[in-house]
Parts: sequence; structure tokens; C-alpha cells
Amino acid sequence: MGKFLRLVNGIPRSVEEAASLPIYDQSIDVASTITAGTNVTLPSSGTYDGQELEVYFNGQVLDDVVDYTFVGSPPRTQVQFTFNLEPGDRIRFRKARGA
Repeated sequence: MGKFLRLVNGIPRSVEEAASLPIYDQSIDVASTITAGTNVTLPSSGTYDGQELEVYFNGQVLDDVVDYTFVGSPPRTQVQFTFNLEPGDRIRFRKARGA
């Protein structure tokens, strides 16, 4: 177990966390155009239940519902983007420790 400081709604909070909890952090490089609304599968058999998944587009954090939507019911393995992905774009999927 370890303690660290996390901002929760702008307020610093002391949080305890087990060292054995995994962190998921995988990226995909888009090779060909992916049309908005197409299911995109998380790499390396990644799964998520909901809000714990962070999605980044070329380094910029995306907002669920506005930029992407969840696909299916938990444990989910896919998302759909609300915009086209072009060759050279990088998508990063991340779950923070303890999420």
C-alpha cells in the first residue's frame, strides 16, 4: 500500500492504493481512415467498465459523449469516436491506478 495526493474536484486528497492494482496504458497509430461511428477495439485485450477509461487523441484528452462513446455493456472492449480518425493520428487508452 502507498499513499499519494490526488486532486478530487480541485481539492487535494490523500489516497491509499495497493501496489498490485494494474495500470492500462496502450496506444494505437491509425494506419487508414476510420470513419466516425466505427467501433475501435482497445489494444492488448483492454477492458473498461465506464468512466475510468481515459482516451487521448494526439496527446489531447478527449471527453466521453462529446468526442467518443462507450460500446456495449461492461466489461467493454470498444469505443466509437464522433469524428473521423486519419492516418498518422495516435489514440491512447489509459486507466489510472485505482480507477
